[in-house]
Amino acid sequence: MNMKAERCRQVHRSVLIIDDNEDLALSLSCLLECYGCRVDVAFDGPEGVRLALQNQFDIVFVDIGLPTMSGYEVALAIREKNGEPPILLAQTAYSQPEDVRRSFEAGFDGHLIKPVQPAEIVRHVVEGRAALSRRGKGSGGGSKPTDVSKSQAGFPFGTFSPKKHEAQSAWRGDAPRD
Repeated sequence: MNMKAERCRQVHRSVLIIDDNEDLALSLSCLLECYGCRVDVAFDGPEGVRLALQNQFDIVFVDIGLPTMSGYEVALAIREKNGEPPILLAQTAYSQPEDVRRSFEAGFDGHLIKPVQPAEIVRHVVEGRAALSRRGKGSGGGSKPTDVSKSQAGFPFGTFSPKKHEAQSAWRGDAPRD
């Protein structure tokens, strides 16, 4: 086993992904599971809030543009009812300064603008709150995502594997469609 693969298995975080884009949510789940994370996925806000309140997560990624219950409402509900709230990261295409401001007002710790590079996701999971303090709360607010090289993140897609390649393609959005 190479050192990169070994390092990937060392990250043990509990992560919740709340996103109505099933392909994106499942790709992100696959990526984080490569790093040894326990990952739960919800495809709407009410289910995400239910999972967040029933389990203890280290990090929760939330899409803002969810149907039924917006990501802002999800963040408020989790903050209001959770004694020890997890790190809440908005992961959204909403990129205007007003969107970033609303995210922080709703209780998000960071605002990641889609498409978010896999290395940026991994950095937030690996570094936790330290990633927020070093970057001014994520990659929102007009700042560019942090450039984390494959070697810095222990990125699992450094060598070709058909299964990993599928996950990477799905994550980037260039996977073949049925």
